[in-house]
Formats: sequence, C-alpha cells, structure tokens
Amino acid sequence: MIFVFDLEGPLSPMDHAAEAMRVIGKKLKRPDFFDLFQMLSLYDDELTLEGFPGYNPGDTLRLIAPIVSSNLSDKELKKISEKATLTPGAKDLMATLDMKDVYVASTSYSQHAQAVAKKLGIPKSHVNCTKLPRFKEFPLFDELVGIFERYKKSDIKAVKKDLDILFWKKLPKSYMSTVVCGGQRKMDVARRISRERRVPLSKFIVVGDSITDINMLSGVNLASGLAVSFNGNRYSAPKANLCVSSLSLMALRPLADEFPKWKAFVRKWNIVNYPLSLLSKKTLAYFENKKLVPYYDKVSKAKLGEIVLRQKEMRSAIRKQYASLT
Repeated sequence: MIFVFDLEGPLSPMDHAAEAMRVIGKKLKRPDFFDLFQMLSLYDDELTLEGFPGYNPGDTLRLIAPIVSSNLSDKELKKISEKATLTPGAKDLMATLDMKDVYVASTSYSQHAQAVAKKLGIPKSHVNCTKLPRFKEFPLFDELVGIFERYKKSDIKAVKKDLDILFWKKLPKSYMSTVVCGGQRKMDVARRISRERRVPLSKFIVVGDSITDINMLSGVNLASGLAVSFNGNRYSAPKANLCVSSLSLMALRPLADEFPKWKAFVRKWNIVNYPLSLLSKKTLAYFENKKLVPYYDKVSKAKLGEIVLRQKEMRSAIRKQYASLT
C-alpha cells in the first residue's frame, strides 16, 4: 500500500504561495495582495476548465513565480513556512504509517513542501514539488496590478481577456518557464512511483482536496485504487471515489486498516448504530479520546451536492482563510 498526499490542505492548512503574495504586498504597502493571489487562483480555474493548451491546474504558481522569486529570498520563503501549522491528526497518522511508503505530490514551492514534510518525518526524496527559478523582475507587474484593480470591482470573467493578453501574448515566454507539480504532473508522479516500487496503482491511496489534484484522483480512481477527497471542494470531490470529511487526518487510519476492502467498511460505517465499533482496538481508543467521528461518503452523482457541502464545512473549519482558494 502506497500513500501519495497533496500537501496544502491534507497535510497543512496554509497556502504558502498566498502567504508569499501577502508578504510581498506588505513590502510594497499593498495589504490586499492576498486577494491578488485569489484572483489568479480563480484565473487558474478558468484556464483549467477551458482546457487551455499546455496549462495544468495549479499553474498559478507558474504565473506568480517571477513576482515571488524577484521579491522574496529563499530565507524569506522558508520563514513563511515556519508559521505553517499541521492539519490536525497529520502527525498522529504519520506515526502509524511506514514512511518508506509515504510520498508527497504538491504544487508548493520546494522551500515550503520540504519544510512541512520534514515536520512530518516524510523523506526528502519522497517529496515531489515545484522548484522555483530565480527571476530578477516581473516586467508587467504594474499592468497586472491594474487588472487586479478592475477585478475588485467586477469578477474574474470580466478581466480574463486582459489576463490572457498579459500572460500569453505580452509576457516573454522565458518568464513562464516554471514547471509546477500540479494537474497531470501529479498523476505522472503516482505512475512513476508505481513503476519504481513495482506496486500497481490499485494498491495506492491518494489524497487531495482541490483542482490541482483532479488528474491524480481520476487516474487512481480509474485504476481501482483509493482516491480520497479530504475536505475537498467542488473540483476534487467528483473525481474521487471516496470523500472523507473530518476535523482530523486520522480519519484515514481506518481506511488503511481496511484497505483494499474499504468499500465494505464504508458501507457498514454508514448503516451501523455505532460505527466506532468497526475500528481496531488502538484506532478506537484514539477516536474515542478525540471524540472523532468522520464522514465517509462513497461518491455518487445523486448525493454529490450533499457531499460537497459536507466537505466545504470541514474545509472551512480547518483551512479557514485559505478554504476559498481552489
């Protein structure tokens, strides 16, 4: 059994890139730059949904890379990560897993992904993430800020055309060279691990929560592995085969205990009077102590609306200000 985790959301609530933009905003006396990142995150959704050629979900970090690297040093980026908390239960879950079988596939810049993985004891060589190139500037920064000002008075669709022109026509291609570990590249990571470890994808548990994870969730779902949307959103939930809504990542422990017969476990969990009775003695003690009763929802079109609302509630509780970032 191999685990592949998205990092931001499942393992840590912080969105590091959003915080990096906030810090840059403070430097430039623009306290609204968290919202600038949110605009570009929504733009990322639009490009993904339209199937823009050569674009992967999560390439927001490709768009902002010249801004981030020309304004923040490695030391400053790592300092932001020092403030990152872990998702409740993440450390406890890792303590129960064989770390040689735990991997990360994250859009996060390496400065952040490696820092969070280290806190959890995940081997550095198992962390797949985005290497941030060094740029001296972002030549169209003032124009981007101008578009941002218009966005604040309208919505993303109203400024999308301007963003298309800026990023794909005016900006020199050399500024778009960052290779982000998102979208199809996350699925490529899972396939590479499968080949290297000689473990079929049917024996994988992959965990994601956003649009950057949809390819990995879909791919492992189709391969009959377990694709978990953990406190996800409207993009991740439909691509998974199981949605786990919980205030603790330890909600995944019973699935590991019951894997690959997780479907039978979930079915029983949702019909018995006292579902905790299905847990192993050690897991039961943990759940009772933490008063933990997760929701396990097998994905179906009929219940998708209800499931997404449940995911959203838990997502907001844990990720707070980052919950709206898709």
